[in-house]
Amino acid sequence: MSAITNRRNNSSAGTALPSFSATFVGRKPQSAHLRRLVARHRLVTLTGPPGVGKTRLVAEVAGRSRGLFADDLWWVDLSEVAGDDQVPVAVLDGLRAAGAAAGKPPAECDLLLVLDNSDRVLDGCRRVVEKILPQCPSVRLLVTSRSALGMPAEQLLPLVGLELPDLATASPDQLGRAEAVRLFTDRILLSDPGFAVTATNVAEVAAICGRLEGMPLALELAAPRVRLLGITELLRRLGDGLGLVSDRARTSTPWHTGIRAAIEWGHGVLNPAQSLMWQRLSVLPGPFDVEVATAICVEDTDGADGVLSLLGQLEAKSLLTPMTTDDGSVALRQWAAGRAFARERLTAAGEADRTYARLAVYLVAEIEPHLQAFLIPAGLCERVVARADHVLAAIDWLVERDDDRHAVLACGLARSWMALGRNLVESEQLLREALPTAGHLPGLTASLLAGLCKAAHRHGRYEEQLRIGAEALTVESTLGRPARIASVHNLLASAHRSSGNVPQAYRHYRRALDIARTLDDPAVLSLLLNDVAWAALEWDNPALAHEMLAEGLPLARANATPGRLASILHTAGSLALSEDDYETAEAHFVEALLVTNPTDGLKVPHFVEGIAIVLAANGESERALGLFACADSIRLEMRAAAEPAWQHRVYQTVDRTVTEIGTRRARTASAAGARIGLPDAVEYALNASEHFHATGRELLTRQEHTVAALVADGLTNQQIARRLGISSRTVATHLERIRAKLGVRPRPALAAWFTRAGR
Repeated sequence: MSAITNRRNNSSAGTALPSFSATFVGRKPQSAHLRRLVARHRLVTLTGPPGVGKTRLVAEVAGRSRGLFADDLWWVDLSEVAGDDQVPVAVLDGLRAAGAAAGKPPAECDLLLVLDNSDRVLDGCRRVVEKILPQCPSVRLLVTSRSALGMPAEQLLPLVGLELPDLATASPDQLGRAEAVRLFTDRILLSDPGFAVTATNVAEVAAICGRLEGMPLALELAAPRVRLLGITELLRRLGDGLGLVSDRARTSTPWHTGIRAAIEWGHGVLNPAQSLMWQRLSVLPGPFDVEVATAICVEDTDGADGVLSLLGQLEAKSLLTPMTTDDGSVALRQWAAGRAFARERLTAAGEADRTYARLAVYLVAEIEPHLQAFLIPAGLCERVVARADHVLAAIDWLVERDDDRHAVLACGLARSWMALGRNLVESEQLLREALPTAGHLPGLTASLLAGLCKAAHRHGRYEEQLRIGAEALTVESTLGRPARIASVHNLLASAHRSSGNVPQAYRHYRRALDIARTLDDPAVLSLLLNDVAWAALEWDNPALAHEMLAEGLPLARANATPGRLASILHTAGSLALSEDDYETAEAHFVEALLVTNPTDGLKVPHFVEGIAIVLAANGESERALGLFACADSIRLEMRAAAEPAWQHRVYQTVDRTVTEIGTRRARTASAAGARIGLPDAVEYALNASEHFHATGRELLTRQEHTVAALVADGLTNQQIARRLGISSRTVATHLERIRAKLGVRPRPALAAWFTRAGR
């Protein structure tokens, strides 16, 4: 087959497009975007990793764009060109042939020239494009490549995998409509016409698509195996997809015969430095940031700038994909099959252990100094949780080598997860597995015991909490770490309180408070004051609760993280409920929902239930029951327990509300609320609150609201960044959005608006 596609269409001049036996599925936004680029610009390059579907999308868009060009289009496949020197020959010959077909000189042709598979002959492609652009003013070029040409007039459109469903939150119908699922299903039907996506198998179908990261080539190669293996067995065997090969070559193009072939074909263009970095990065599952990449690669480069440069080169070759995280920062990731291939090469080169060792050293140095603190800093918790896959990979490597440092990482990850209200079961498992290996390290043993003590409390196992807490206190008493001693006293106090032993709880709380006042850490002091205030509510001592909150709430507003501020706001709301001040209570619960992390499965249910209690008191019975059911389903999924006294109040309100409206209406309302998962719970509760709508705070997102609150408290951008664990640039971006939404520019005016809105 010639490099120039030269099959004539009966209906038009120019060349036929590559033929495909299967239908084109998905990519509507990208198709529309690419058509707009082709219509407005003379040089457009579609980039992306192997198997992402560049050729297929360009063929679809080119076919739909034929009417835009008087002389139609010409397609040149550069994969069969021997080298850079042959590119001008192939392309210019094609352009002359297009002119002959149109009956005019090439310079006068009005056509779309497609240069497909330009990866290995980029230099030659650049040279020919530099000639065509000035000499043929009506010719537009559409290029597919793993790398951009890097020319001034070039318009880029990076392509990533097809849209993937969120397995945690999507309904079966939403799973079935996702682009990746639709493509996979369509290709299965080609070999198994009797296949159907059902409510029973849709989650496994979506899981396969997720495992293959929505990469079209991988999905097409996996689809025929469903007829032989079935969905369940295919999912079990699938792995990372690197071994997927074609039973019958779709085209004569060698890199389409399998995933490994597609990756190998592009690996040859890397220089040694690029190849080594790509291989080292393969130890990082999931997204990673530049800091982690620097930690494991910097010794092979000319410093951090050298790492950044190489990362940019790998991204330009579509071997790394940038992605924006929830806080607005940028992370990078490798395609799973590409990472598996790179890890094979890393192991074969004898560099795997050295790379994992660098990762372990970096993570241990980041986590270990903070294990003796009362609280792991919020920013570090966020970073550790964001890097959870990396931490787990390092733990596995250390465990295989009987290296005790795995216990440090296990303790740090477990405590960070629990601090953010996530992965309670996994946290406890990590702590239990690490504890036996830390016996000769008293400080680490005490920290692990304290983590297990907290886990027992989260699950409502208070006798176990008391036993583990006493053991932890015994070890801590020999180490002279005041902050950790105060933390263990606080854990013992909460266990005694939940068990109904008021005198013992009060004794431990007072001891923790006395130590905290010597630490010069207002965030810790505010946390302990909140815990005593909560205990005072359970003990029916509102005077003590008011005393603790009067000192603790201002401290929390000025020093605590948003999540810990939310906890003390919940206590303040609960105190208002005990005094039948429902308006104040709702204001506190609304603010707690606005400042907390919506993925915190421990805190969010409490705040949702607080609003539900207010709604029930105001006669909004069905909305209240929906919120109660929502909170209950979140806790059930987390396998977490509410505080006994709070749970008693909730149950009393639920029973009273069900009696008021009847069992049938109550079941309907509860069923609707139980379907609301954690990601939507905050929005669901806020939409039910009249106070929330009355303040106008729905204008801001949760993170924007938090930033505005900290501005109102007088914090600078750098201080806000440190508090929230994000960059100063991200804070500035949030502020610009806030100002645009509110029409308020000066910082004092923004603080005034926030104060008027009732915080």
